Amino acid sequence: MMIRLIAIPSMLLAELASGNVAAQVSATPETFTGTHRNESINGRPETATITDGKFFIQLTEEQYRAGGYRPAYETLSTRIVRRLPVRKDTKE
Repeated sequence: MMIRLIAIPSMLLAELASGNVAAQVSATPETFTGTHRNESINGRPETATITDGKFFIQLTEEQYRAGGYRPAYETLSTRIVRRLPVRKDTKE
């Protein structure tokens, strides 16, 4: 029981100390700008990546538009990722 009491606060502390958490709290349109948007994959929503030069954060299209980030969502370049199927070795 004592181990659990120690483990939970240290996990919480580790998460709060990470840079991404701090960046998400202060991700304002004044300091963060959009870099590109990511194509929807496997039914997931499209996302946009924002940065302040140090941190990169992915937001959904709705979060990006609601946050008022610049440039406009429509003008961001789109990153498309395609994975090729694995080829089976014909020598088998």
